[in-house]
Amino acid sequence: VRILSLRKEPDLKVQRLIRNAAIVFGGLFVISLLLASPIKDWFVGRIIESGEKGTRLQPLHDYMSNMFLTDARLAFLFTAAVFGMAYAFIKGKLSGDLFAIAVAVLILIDLFRVNHRGETYTDNAQQENLFIKPDYIQAIENTGDRSLFRVLNLKQDGSIGSLNQNSNFLTYFLQYDIYGYSGIKPRAIQDYYDVLGSPANSTFWRMLNVKYIVFDQAINQPGLLPIYNGTNSFLYQNQNALPRAYFVNRVEKKPSLEILNMVKNNQFDPLDMVFTEKKITGIDQPDSTAFVNITSFEDERIEIDVIASGSNFLFLGDTYFPKGWSASIDGTETEIYRANHGFRGIVVPKGEHKIVFRYLPESFVISKYVALLLSTLTILGLILGLFFRKKQKNLATTG
Repeated sequence: VRILSLRKEPDLKVQRLIRNAAIVFGGLFVISLLLASPIKDWFVGRIIESGEKGTRLQPLHDYMSNMFLTDARLAFLFTAAVFGMAYAFIKGKLSGDLFAIAVAVLILIDLFRVNHRGETYTDNAQQENLFIKPDYIQAIENTGDRSLFRVLNLKQDGSIGSLNQNSNFLTYFLQYDIYGYSGIKPRAIQDYYDVLGSPANSTFWRMLNVKYIVFDQAINQPGLLPIYNGTNSFLYQNQNALPRAYFVNRVEKKPSLEILNMVKNNQFDPLDMVFTEKKITGIDQPDSTAFVNITSFEDERIEIDVIASGSNFLFLGDTYFPKGWSASIDGTETEIYRANHGFRGIVVPKGEHKIVFRYLPESFVISKYVALLLSTLTILGLILGLFFRKKQKNLATTG
């Protein structure tokens, strides 16, 4: 708006500033053309100095430096062009409409260029081959098992989905994978992987509801029942797997590192004992009448029907996170304890109850209502604006 007003209200100081900006950015564009190699070397040097050393990013250095140089050149060129056209407009050598259209075209070109950066064509047939259902997944589905369980692929043959090539492959087939990757995984889960060394641990399997385990060769281990043998896939059912939620016999306070090492060395039975950060007393051992049944399991809400034979401790083999999660028993909120270092547990009083775990962080609730309020005010502002504009037109007409 300020630039458009300069034709009617000339300001020599601003005109000179716009002209000089066009010259400076034009000069930077020419320099970027002449000094391509030094600029790229400088950029790669900054990458190395930032700590990205070794061979991990070496293959990307040329790609990254070329992208940086191209972006810099286009930024200088487009900026010089905009200031140049602005100066031409001020001097009356370019119409306002043409100036606005030219700037809009440059913006669209830059947005289109960035939006399509990195896109490559992949033949559809090759893409589909990446997601062919493995034989062991088909074997699990053929069991007709409708219960809640996790799967662990311990194959080491380099196939996609195997131990070292996991990449969350099993999630494509709607399977819960105990060893999937996430850049934002909770620290407690990483602690388990760091201490255990690998997920090949029978206590870990049992505690976290790992019901099906895949190997690339036949094994003979107590508690693992073979249910499928393929060319390179051997599927076993873990008969010692515990459900996702269950009552435990005893609760004991213990430091985190000690808990992790006890899991590593298979020194306790997760059904018999659970360890917490806080000391909890008055826990009764459940008897044969105790009952736990998960009726609904979703990312943000878990519903469980239970019958507690006394003051029983319920372990839920799902990630403990102190912010946002709440638990209620028959609608009354109860404390969630950090159980076995990285999971959840609550104390359930005697009797039949409905338990609900719910994820609803306060920040989300506040943001939702703030967004709703601002959207409402915006809509009301638009309505009032249209109303007053129409009213002013009517007054001008009648006047």
